[in-house]
Amino acid sequence: MAANGSNGNNDNNESIPAIPPPSVRLDIADRMKRWHGKVAVVTGASGAIGGAIAIELVKSGMIVCALSRRRDKVEKLRVSLFDVAGSLNYVECDITVEDDIKYAFGWIENTYGGVDMLVNNAGIITKCLLTEKNNTRDLYKTMETNIIGLSLCTREAVKSMKARDVKGHIINVNSIFGHKVHQAVPGTRPLNGMYPASKYAVTAITECIRQELVYLGTGCKVTSISPGLVEGDILSTNTSKDNEIVNYMPKLKPEDVAEAVLYAITTPENVQIHELIIKPMGEFL
Repeated sequence: MAANGSNGNNDNNESIPAIPPPSVRLDIADRMKRWHGKVAVVTGASGAIGGAIAIELVKSGMIVCALSRRRDKVEKLRVSLFDVAGSLNYVECDITVEDDIKYAFGWIENTYGGVDMLVNNAGIITKCLLTEKNNTRDLYKTMETNIIGLSLCTREAVKSMKARDVKGHIINVNSIFGHKVHQAVPGTRPLNGMYPASKYAVTAITECIRQELVYLGTGCKVTSISPGLVEGDILSTNTSKDNEIVNYMPKLKPEDVAEAVLYAITTPENVQIHELIIKPMGEFL
C-alpha cells in the first residue's frame, strides 16, 4: 500500500544517491606542498632506505641534503632524478665525528638558511657477539653511529629550527628490533649483538626528544618509524649470509618505508605520529 501520497510505483521515483561532501583530507601530494622548497637533511642517504626517502622528498619539491661518506652512491642517485621539483645535494659527513656534523649543518645554514626536516636514517649492524673477545671497537662503533650520531644531528637540527621559529619534523628511522629482540634458533649463532640495544635506545630517545620539544615550545614534531626486514637494508644484507632463513623471510620494500615517512610528515598541525611500526605481511620475527 502506498503511503504519504505515493502511488506505489517506484519506477520513476527511485531515490538518487546523495553526492558525498568533499573530503576534508587531501591526498599526500597536496599535503606535501607545505614542504615545497624546504630543506631536509637525510643521513645514510646512500643506503636503500635512505635513498628511497631522499627520492620521495626531492620529488615533493624539497631541497635534500644527503649526509654520507659515499659521494659515488649519492651522485648515482642524483643523476637518476629527472624532471623533479626539488634537488639532491651531497654533503660529506661521518656522523660519528662531531666536527663533521657541525661543519655539515653549518654549510647547510650558510647555503640554504637552515634545516626544516631531519631524517636520522644512518645506522650500522656488526656481526660480533656481546661476549666475543676483541669486540670493543665494534661495540663503540654501533653506539657512536646509531645513538650518539643520531643525537648530535638532532641537536644541530633543533638548534636551526628553533633559531628560525620553524615548526620542523624529526624522523628517526628505528627498527622492529627497537621493540623486540629476535629469538635465536637454538644451536645457531645469535645475530643480535649490540644492534637491538641501540635501537631500543632510539625508541627511548624519540620520547625524550618529544618531551624536550614540548618544553622548548618549538612546535616541532618527532616520529620513530620502525620497519621490519627491508629489501637491501643493513639488517637483511648483513644477516642473510649467517642465517639462511633470513633469505626466505618476507620483506618490505624501501619505498614502503619512504611512504611511511610521507604519511608522518603530512599529518595536520595538531597530530603527531609518535611511533609507527610497519611489517611485511607474514612476518614472523
